[in-house]
Amino acid sequence: MTSTVKSRVVSRLPSLTGLRFVAAFGVFGLHAYSLVALTDPIARRGAQLLFDAGDLGVSFFFVLSGFVLTWSARPERGPLRFWQGRVARIYPAYLVALALAVVTLRVTDRVPPIFWEPLGAGAVLLHGWYTQDFVYLGVNPVGWSLSCEMFFYLCFPLLHALLRRLGPASLYPIALALVALTWSMPWIAEVAVVPEHERWFVYIFPVTRMTEFTLGIVLARLVLLGAWRGPGLPVATAVFAANYLAVGWAPAVTRDTAAVIVGTALLIPAAALADLRGERSPWRHPVVVHLGEVSYAFFLVHLTVIVTAVELLELRGPWALWPALGIVAVLLLVSYGLAYALHRWVEVPGMRLLNRRVAGRSATHLAS
Repeated sequence: MTSTVKSRVVSRLPSLTGLRFVAAFGVFGLHAYSLVALTDPIARRGAQLLFDAGDLGVSFFFVLSGFVLTWSARPERGPLRFWQGRVARIYPAYLVALALAVVTLRVTDRVPPIFWEPLGAGAVLLHGWYTQDFVYLGVNPVGWSLSCEMFFYLCFPLLHALLRRLGPASLYPIALALVALTWSMPWIAEVAVVPEHERWFVYIFPVTRMTEFTLGIVLARLVLLGAWRGPGLPVATAVFAANYLAVGWAPAVTRDTAAVIVGTALLIPAAALADLRGERSPWRHPVVVHLGEVSYAFFLVHLTVIVTAVELLELRGPWALWPALGIVAVLLLVSYGLAYALHRWVEVPGMRLLNRRVAGRSATHLAS
């Protein structure tokens, strides 16, 4: 088992790419059902069951980010090259999406009284460090998670250097401790944080969310070492789905971050191993993988699309089920179309251009 995994460490993991869209779609579903109201209480309950936990897709992204960065890490690349590569990966599309959000705020006459502070903090991806919600949710509310990601990237070279020295006997207890720490954050906040900042501390604060990212690093190391002993992909998918649907019964204080951490920790390694072993995976279907490739841009623009359409076209409702489904389907298609354009003409070219410049500077430096 160990030799098989080690011999295929350079393999792409398309199932993880496909799962990115599943997580992004959950976030979209939460925002759509929250802003396009339903008249039928049964339909409302069904939408709540399916999408009320959609914001936990962010937790999935954080664990996945740690896993994928560890999987693709190359020791010969120094920290500076790594950081430059991550900025090239996320920043061009992020800035364009932020500019789009600013335009739509003006078009819909929703520019907040305090505007420049959240815009400035968001532009440099520091808004997650502010305790005020008008800053960390300002302009493009979904962008706060990128503030966390930039902090994770800053810490990754050191975290990876430390954790890659450890064997399974150490990594398994660390994984369990990280899950327990993620679960305990609400109680830590209750003891150590003033009440008006508890929500920020548990859900937004980059240091707090580091537990999920670090868990992803540990899981990837276990897979790379051939030491992962979790269930296969069908069972792991079923566990995650059950975990997701049962979020409503989880303690309220743990719901926003920790409620699906166990399901996530089982699903991501299982999907990776399914790809390595050539086993069946619905998340590896070409359409799903394509959507996963566009998912970052989709995540950045979908809320802007939903809110703008709701404001301009007065779509809040309440609506009967079928008209509501039609509205949401159109919002989904528009979000995808805009995301595809952002991915194809900004995200990919920006990443290539910035990485090419980084490589060019590195070559010049070596030649000198």
